[in-house]
Amino acid sequence: MEGKWDLVVHTYMGDMTSHCTYKVDGTVLSGTVEDAANGAEAPIEDGKFENGAFSYKLTIKTAVGEMTNELSGTVDGDTLKGKSKNAMGEFDVDGKRI
Repeated sequence: MEGKWDLVVHTYMGDMTSHCTYKVDGTVLSGTVEDAANGAEAPIEDGKFENGAFSYKLTIKTAVGEMTNELSGTVDGDTLKGKSKNAMGEFDVDGKRI
C-alpha cells in the first residue's frame, strides 16, 4: 500500500478524485490525502493496514465546509477497493497506484 495512489469516490454528485501518499510502518498507516478538485490536503488519522486491509479517517475542507471521511477496504497489488463514509452517506471507492 505504501506509495502514491489516485482514488475515486463514486458519489451521487459524481466522481470525486483524490491524490494520496501512504506510508506503512508495521500495521500503522499514515500519510496525506489531497482533494484533486480544490487542492485541500489532510493528514490520515487512525490509519491501520494489515493483511491487505486498510482503514483510516481524515477531515478535509470542502466547498460546503469541513467533512470527516472514514475509508476502509482492501489492496490487491496496484488496485484498491473500498468504501468511504461521511455525513452524506456511504460510497464505493476505487484506487490505482501511480
